[in-house]
Parts: sequence; C-alpha cells; structure tokens
Amino acid sequence: MKRIFVCSPFAGDIARNVKVAEALCRRVMRNGHAPFAPHLLYPTFTDDSVPEQRETGISCGLAYMECCDEVWAFTGNGISSGMRRELDRAGQLGKPILEIAEV
Repeated sequence: MKRIFVCSPFAGDIARNVKVAEALCRRVMRNGHAPFAPHLLYPTFTDDSVPEQRETGISCGLAYMECCDEVWAFTGNGISSGMRRELDRAGQLGKPILEIAEV
C-alpha cells in the first residue's frame, strides 16, 4: 500500500475545497493506497486565518510528505500558493506527482 500525499486547495471556498480533498482521499483509497491530506487535519486544531498558524500547518504537512511515496494533486481549479509550495517540495524530494483535473 502506497502512502499518498493529497495536494489540493484549502483557502478560499473552504467548504467546497474540503469536499474536493475528501473526494480525492476516497479516490486514493479506492486505488488501494493510504491518503494523507494535511489540510483536512491541521485546520481542525489551528486557525488557518492566522498566518503563523497557517505556516506551521503547511510546514508540518511538508514534513510528512517526506515519508509519502507519491503526491496526487487536484489541479482542476488551478494551483494555489500553498499547493505550489507543496508541488515544489515534492519536486525537490523527487516524489512522483500525479495531476488530477477532476474528482
């Protein structure tokens, strides 16, 4: 079972973006893998509207990316600044990136 880092937008339309992330996690699981979506975890105990807390949440997610096998990115609505940072880090780590336009 591969460990998949789920990359999709969070800020903006949070309710819609959470549904997209959840759908992407379900897709990962249907493919027999284990998803990790930091933006579904860290905002439950940090305040994403506080820059320092947002930065901490993103940094924690990036730390977990190191142990993931692949990154699956939802790019159907463009790439947010947080996603850009995650995709850049994935490239630095040599992680395979699967771009998904529809969930």
